[in-house]
Amino acid sequence: MEHRILKRVQITTHLNNIFKYPLTLVVAAMGYGKTTAVRDFLDQQKARYAWLSVESDETSAHSIWHSLTRQLSRIEPEFGHRLNTLGFPTDAPQRDRILDLIEDYTYLTNTILVIDDYHSAQAPELDVLIERIIRKKIPGFHILIISRTRPLFNIEELRLKGYCFQLKSSLFELSPNDIKEYFKLFGYDISAAMTNQVYAITEGWITAVYLIMQRYAETGALDQGTDINTLMGTAIMARYTADEAHLLMSLSVLNSFTPRQAVYMTGKKEAAGLMQKLSRDNSLIRYDGQNDKYILHNIFGGYLKELLVAQSDELELADLYRRAGEWEIQNSNLLGGLKFFLKAGEYDLILTEFENPGITRVIDAATAEIVELFEQIPAEAKYRHPIGYIKYANFYLIDVDMEGGARLLDQIEEYYRDDHATSPTLKRRISGEITLARSFLYFNDVQQMHSLHLKAHELLDGSSSIANKEMMFTFGSPHTLYLYYREKGELLKIVEFLDRVFHYFQELSNGCGTGFEYLARAEYCLETGDLDGAGRYARKAIFRAQTMDQVPIIISAQFTLARMWAARGRFLTARSVLNDLSSTVTEYNNPVFDNTLELCLGYMGGVLGDVQSFAPWLKAGDMKHSEIFYQGMAFNYLVYAKYLLLEENFLKLEVLCEELHQHFSIFNNLLGHIHAHILDAAAKYRLYGLPEAKAALLPALNLARADALILPFAEYGVYISDLLKVLQKESPADEYLGRLAAEAARYKANLQRLDRGKTPASPLTGREKEILRLVIEGKTNREIAATLFIAEVTVKKNITAVYRKLGARGRAAAVRKALELGIGTIISPAGGGD
Repeated sequence: MEHRILKRVQITTHLNNIFKYPLTLVVAAMGYGKTTAVRDFLDQQKARYAWLSVESDETSAHSIWHSLTRQLSRIEPEFGHRLNTLGFPTDAPQRDRILDLIEDYTYLTNTILVIDDYHSAQAPELDVLIERIIRKKIPGFHILIISRTRPLFNIEELRLKGYCFQLKSSLFELSPNDIKEYFKLFGYDISAAMTNQVYAITEGWITAVYLIMQRYAETGALDQGTDINTLMGTAIMARYTADEAHLLMSLSVLNSFTPRQAVYMTGKKEAAGLMQKLSRDNSLIRYDGQNDKYILHNIFGGYLKELLVAQSDELELADLYRRAGEWEIQNSNLLGGLKFFLKAGEYDLILTEFENPGITRVIDAATAEIVELFEQIPAEAKYRHPIGYIKYANFYLIDVDMEGGARLLDQIEEYYRDDHATSPTLKRRISGEITLARSFLYFNDVQQMHSLHLKAHELLDGSSSIANKEMMFTFGSPHTLYLYYREKGELLKIVEFLDRVFHYFQELSNGCGTGFEYLARAEYCLETGDLDGAGRYARKAIFRAQTMDQVPIIISAQFTLARMWAARGRFLTARSVLNDLSSTVTEYNNPVFDNTLELCLGYMGGVLGDVQSFAPWLKAGDMKHSEIFYQGMAFNYLVYAKYLLLEENFLKLEVLCEELHQHFSIFNNLLGHIHAHILDAAAKYRLYGLPEAKAALLPALNLARADALILPFAEYGVYISDLLKVLQKESPADEYLGRLAAEAARYKANLQRLDRGKTPASPLTGREKEILRLVIEGKTNREIAATLFIAEVTVKKNITAVYRKLGARGRAAAVRKALELGIGTIISPAGGGD
């Protein structure tokens, strides 16, 4: 019996409101035909839509996000992939980037995002994100939520403010007339009395009507007083062979599945063909052509699961869950696969995955889920896989809790010390890996860390199974010496020491941090005013880092180059370096890299007086859950302070400076303390005058003098140059103070020349106008490159320049700004050169 759809005018009339609101909400109980009605409407309208289904009662926002973005990737591959790679936003900067990305891809497109079975998403964080997207009110982007229950965000407020339109559940109940028309769809013209009888039995519930109609087709009579499960058995399951029934029961452990997945799950080549046949004559099995998958109706799926549990033993169920886990992992959903393995009791398979290098990105992105999963694994299974267990302990120490991670390492060490079944060779390896993991307990104490690296290097014969080049060597900080400089007068010693010993960790970790030895030297040269040395070593660091794809090192080295060019007064060159860096980082679509880049841009924005360079989260000082690891976190506050200084919010800056020293004291980041004292002096100079400003600056001079630091003062020349001149006049024989005063004055003069040379808006080049025209037309970078016969990287660089000149943070913002300025209406198809 073919799928047939009852057209209900009242539902169509209400669904026409979709295009008027950011959110349309369809709420009705299970089995009332919500999904079918919405999909039929969108298809009839030939609407541009993406249909995403929440596949089970899921409490993990990361798992829901992976499922949704993976489905989206089938429809809009680049968009879905970028959202998937970024991961569910856990902080303000990541959230802002995702909102910008959604706007970039959907602005003015009249795109509808349908999220079906939203009630299955038991993650409050998802509600928060969806509500933020709705409130952003992106022109041309609409969300349609189908759910059994109302979402937890404030629907009434959204409705009153014109953000939301809701379809009442009563719309989906079949009237007696609807029931009569529904039977007619299948060739049965039932009497008014029979129609009323069906209505009395079903109360307008379309699923029950469908099952009764199916039974009526076979018997010519109505089943009365029959529960839904009995109807399911007599109207549906009775038609199937034993093999067909077993196939459906086996697949019910999944909410949806592709034909290939059906074959893999059941081990039967004929499964794909059978599903095609079964879906044709069962309206409770829907084939989604967009995503190439079968979806079992919730009522039918639940019924099948009950049968499966009743008719299968534990081994068969475990085998199905194991196969489901294997499929997910093979298809790049590692977290989903691990959860299926947990259901199957396949603890050894989970631990084996922890031994793979690829686990690093997953555990960093879904910290809470990994901890919850690992706590359910029995201790004996963990100890069967010492390397996987130590890797987990190492992750826990770095990402979750240092003391808790240390206790785990102690427990693991004690267990194997007393375990006579473990071979001496493996014991040696375990000891080496634990020693290496413990080195992070002494983070930013280079002497202590090295002593443990040296011991681990000997025990592991130079190569660790836990540390790898995917580790975030810089902890998200754009300045590496900032992390390790903790005692005044020791900066050069630290650089020279690292130069001698860093190769031990680099070898152990199979290339993590490659290029750091040059980067540390470059940063030292920069801070002490040796600009030639800074440029030379930064370039060497980039060349070395590129050999092992060490993006964090490349970011920090490019940041060093940008600061170096700015210190020379070559501000356009500094901006060009940052533009190239932005293009590079965007390629990786990594939230930590993105955060680090935004710190670089914000820092340089503070130096160059460019408010547009600060990301929204930095302007707001929203640091609670940044994707920067806690080891590098305090650098965020430094950039926020630069924004307050630029905005001349001196009172708030003064208060913040008191807090800054607390943040920098955690790891005694000396550069941070120096900057905080300088910022405090700049604020007090504007608020209270010279005497208090001098007193505030003296601690910075005392700390920096021992290492002859220059640039931290010079970069604030606009604010403290006069102050330094006064101090220099009071101590004319002080050569260090004299150099500081001269460099700060020079920096200030260069910036003043930059300000005088600024125009209201930098003109777009012919090439930039040409590319902007194609952006306004909605073309992707790849399409633009093909149209203009240029490399895609050239397109990206030009778009980055357009963003900067228009003061825009993304594609949609650039289009909006261009249209506001009238640029979009005057760009002609003819373009110029670069």
